[in-house]
Amino acid sequence: MKLDIQGHSGCDITIVHEDNDLHIHKSTHDAGYVPRLVNQANKQIAASKIEYQNIRVPKIFEVERNETDATIKMEYIYSKNFVEYFENAGFEQIKYLIGAIKYFIDLEINASTMQTVPSNILTDKMADVARKVEKNALLKDDAVAQELVRRSIDVMNGVGDMMMPVGMCHGDLTFSNILFNGNNYYLIDFLDSFIESPLLDIVKIRQDTAYLWSTLMYHKPFDKVRVHIISEKIDKAIDEYFTGKYEWYRKYYMPLQLMNFLRILQYGREEKVVAYLKDVIAGQLDVLQH
Repeated sequence: MKLDIQGHSGCDITIVHEDNDLHIHKSTHDAGYVPRLVNQANKQIAASKIEYQNIRVPKIFEVERNETDATIKMEYIYSKNFVEYFENAGFEQIKYLIGAIKYFIDLEINASTMQTVPSNILTDKMADVARKVEKNALLKDDAVAQELVRRSIDVMNGVGDMMMPVGMCHGDLTFSNILFNGNNYYLIDFLDSFIESPLLDIVKIRQDTAYLWSTLMYHKPFDKVRVHIISEKIDKAIDEYFTGKYEWYRKYYMPLQLMNFLRILQYGREEKVVAYLKDVIAGQLDVLQH
């Protein structure tokens, strides 16, 4: 049995039946993406060796690569996606999920060290975003997008050096990268990040809980009201928890969330998605520049 699914990164994701078991094969034929896919696999392998409460990481059994191609073979998990899970989850299950997210990020924080992230890390990344927006066929003549970029440059120039935990993060901790199996939550698609900080994982999970990003990628009918209510509940719990514990979260969450959405905008190809991103970024800038 072989089923093909297109991954968000452009990788091919195949479910393969072999040796009386199912495995996932994730592969790329883009020579430029090969090192990144291998790095992601190594990051997932390291994470799978750590014991987490309610959090699981699928095992990677094999990594094959050459100059032009790479394939990783990993454990197949029987699970639900976030929409299927939220549509049927009760209060206790959502409470477990909130606890697991907080536990996982706190574990990352404890495994990291407080470090100064130089201001140029953010300003250089902003300059890269500006260049890519300028080259994007849908954005280069978009006056609104260009103004949002200009305002964002002003914000990033004012952030300065950032003191935060650095060392361990998933890199793309969104609902679409969590597989739900009862009260166990499997993390997939680890990603290298421009700052390897647990704060970036809070940014990514709130990309979904506060801004409902992954629902835009979900094309089947679903109970939007229920999913929005649950997402809002999770978001409030996460924000209150980290606001109460960490000054670096209070100081740097918003500019890094702005950067997160700008980095999505730079690759925008669909007018509906770009319009959504511009609205979100405009709202963030209004808060930051108030």
